[in-house]
Parts: sequence; C-alpha cells; structure tokens
Amino acid sequence: MLIFKGDLKMGYQEVSNSYLKNQVMSASPHKLIVLLYEGAIKNLKRAELSLTNQNALQAHQQLVKAQDIISELRSALNEKIDSKLPQELGQLYDFMERQLVRANVNKDKDLIAPVIKMLEELLDAWRQIKVND
Repeated sequence: MLIFKGDLKMGYQEVSNSYLKNQVMSASPHKLIVLLYEGAIKNLKRAELSLTNQNALQAHQQLVKAQDIISELRSALNEKIDSKLPQELGQLYDFMERQLVRANVNKDKDLIAPVIKMLEELLDAWRQIKVND
C-alpha cells in the first residue's frame, strides 16, 4: 500500500514511523512517559507471543526493545527531588531488567508476565496524574 502526497511516495511502515516520530516530538514529558510504558508493554506481549510460537530470535528482539525502554525510564528519573520515589522506581526498573534478561536467556515467557503487570500498574497510576498537556 502506498500513500501519495505530491511526488512523495510513502509505504505503510514509513507512514507509521513518521506518525510515531511526530507523536513523540510533539508530546509533553507526561505523555512521553505514557508512550514509553505503552511501548514496553507492547514489546513484552510480542515477546510472549514469539516464545509461544517458538520464535526465539523475535522474542529476543522484543525483549531487548523493552529493556531499552525500561533503561530509558530509569535514566529519566529525577534523583534530586526530596523523595524516596525515584530511588524505589529505579530499583523496580532494575528488577524488571534483570527479570527480562533471565527471560531472554532461558526463553521463559513466565518471567515476562510479572513485568507486564508491573508496567501496566505504573501506566495506570501515571495516567491518573492530572497534567495540562
């Protein structure tokens, strides 16, 4: 499928990537965190499905993407605020990453589900925060 715009031809994947890039570039910091959580969850669900289908390479790729997102979430923590929350979230992200490494090495989809659950709970909590986007 091609979408034509003047002389520009864009395939579905390019349109999708362009849309995502625009969405990210115009997002508030609050929305970026939501997008990161959603992306990690999506990649982990794909990894589970890949393991179910015995596609180890695809599972590995999806797990690495999720680990990269979790690493980005950890690096975005503001350690300078007077609260234990950044430190506790950092420890939670570290646990998630270790769990995903184990899942990847052992090709064990049962290790992925608890991480998805934690990310979904964090996403729900983050969505409840009222900000002016």
